[in-house]
Amino acid sequence: MTDPRSARETLAARLSREMMEAERQGFGTSTVWLTREETDLICAALRTVSGGDSARLDFMDRCVAAMSAQDGAIRNWRVTIDQDGLTLSAASSAQRHAPASSVHASCRAAIDERIAELDSARAITGDGQADYKSRA
Repeated sequence: MTDPRSARETLAARLSREMMEAERQGFGTSTVWLTREETDLICAALRTVSGGDSARLDFMDRCVAAMSAQDGAIRNWRVTIDQDGLTLSAASSAQRHAPASSVHASCRAAIDERIAELDSARAITGDGQADYKSRA
């Protein structure tokens, strides 16, 4: 059995190299072929965050609600995976550079969308690889 830490580090290094090469060639996004093991690793990490840390996720949603109540800005959650890593962020509508379909009122919904996207990509392919395009 592969050491999960080693598998994560290997995947992170590969994704970083591929995204840096895409940027070097002038592309804002890159298509990255993930093995079934790699998508399972990413989905497991996302599920751990969404399912096992309920109090932390509730805290994050409350913080964003308090920020919105203070300044009146409506903030939406989104998950991005790119060369810099995996990011869960809440930005106001004015700061958002993402399609409306990829932003959510709760951090759970943003995480769940990314899990569903990865699961769907993995299910479509029959050879153990998923074609996943990261969104910056």
